Amino acid sequence: MADHFPRTSAPASRQTRHALTALTTLTPGRRHVIQAAAEEYLSQVDRRRLPMGYDLPITLDHSNRADAYRMRRGDTFARMLGISCQPSDADLPNTARAVLAAINAPVDRLTARATVTGQPTTIALLHILGATDSDPDMDEALRRARAGRPAVAAR
Repeated sequence: MADHFPRTSAPASRQTRHALTALTTLTPGRRHVIQAAAEEYLSQVDRRRLPMGYDLPITLDHSNRADAYRMRRGDTFARMLGISCQPSDADLPNTARAVLAAINAPVDRLTARATVTGQPTTIALLHILGATDSDPDMDEALRRARAGRPAVAAR
């Protein structure tokens, strides 16, 4: 009877939403471990890296995902985010890509801001001082830097 109904992608979006929600509660150290595990897992799933102990890639996607899950830290990635799945889960690679995009988003925004403004040093300094890319003070600091005026006026 289940063959008469098409499979939807609801489990994938649910899995991804769960992973992204869990990601927001983690420490920077745990986020770093998750990022490294997701990158290693995807390196085999996306066929940029051979499976451990093999001279050739695994041609069946199902088997390749299962091997990457066990041997390339896909299990670590899933476990740290509380994802319950099978080793050959077809939705886990997309979830890993979404998590990597979420982790890299602040850096990508800062890089884009540095490129657009032509002030990479100022952007880096403002980031170190705690300004975020969405912070209106960053725009004001950039205007002051371009004008050549000091950031703090002498009294």
